[in-house]
Amino acid sequence: MSVRLPFVVVGTIIAGASFLGVAAQTPTSAPTNQATGNAALNGASLDYFPRDHLFRILGKEVLSAKGEDMGRIGDVLFDEKGEPRAAVIDFGGFLGVGTRKIAVSWSALRFDLGEKKNGIALDLDREQLKAAPEYKSAESDKPIPVVAQPQSPPQEPAPDPSR
Repeated sequence: MSVRLPFVVVGTIIAGASFLGVAAQTPTSAPTNQATGNAALNGASLDYFPRDHLFRILGKEVLSAKGEDMGRIGDVLFDEKGEPRAAVIDFGGFLGVGTRKIAVSWSALRFDLGEKKNGIALDLDREQLKAAPEYKSAESDKPIPVVAQPQSPPQEPAPDPSR
């Protein structure tokens, strides 16, 4: 009996491997009966996007332009048109303790999520986030403070050479 057990195990492994090989070769495609698929969706259509073109940002690490860890994205704030206006970053603390939620302008974020996968960079530094007021979602009747990139000072118009 102890001699047959290894053969049974080896036979099971070989049979399983050949089944997996057949399963791996079977294409998984959209249903061939398009009418059945659309009927189940009540007239809605399906779009398929390549996985390498879509990215999740909630929970993603945010780095400063210098490569410093600035925190993680905890939420995204949208305007009435559905456009992203700000990201809420869990900033500071240690191992999740003592973090503050800071809303930063969407325009202050730089995304490099393609092949390089460098992630999300913020055009603000740690001192600017430290000085920012904390985001509080419960205060729905008050305006939300959002930290934005520093604006360059207005430039003086060039002197008129004809004067």
